[in-house]
Amino acid sequence: MITSHIQTILIITGVLTATTVVQFIAPSWVLHHVYGEVPTGSASILLARHWGLLLFCVGILLVYSAFHAPLRDAAVVFASVEKAGFVILVATSFYQRPIALLMAAGDAVMVLIFMLYLARA
Repeated sequence: MITSHIQTILIITGVLTATTVVQFIAPSWVLHHVYGEVPTGSASILLARHWGLLLFCVGILLVYSAFHAPLRDAAVVFASVEKAGFVILVATSFYQRPIALLMAAGDAVMVLIFMLYLARA
């Protein structure tokens, strides 16, 4: 079932992931509204921007792999590691911001779908 719809799944999950480009463009706004934090210096702004750009690239890679089948497995593994890492970091912290929890839940669902795709027989 998942395999027959993987192109659509990759496009949707890729576009959702790529929305983090907002963090690259407006890092202070995102850190404040999503995480409740105010960056304290230029290094934190730089790192937030870099993180937003990296996640944007993961999203674009997922979309690209929807149209280039030889890259799919590698892109799905790469995205799964990134997303599972975020889920673990949020789940093992006392961080309870609603938007961050929603993002972690969404990433957990994506990881589950990706793992089911990779487990295909």
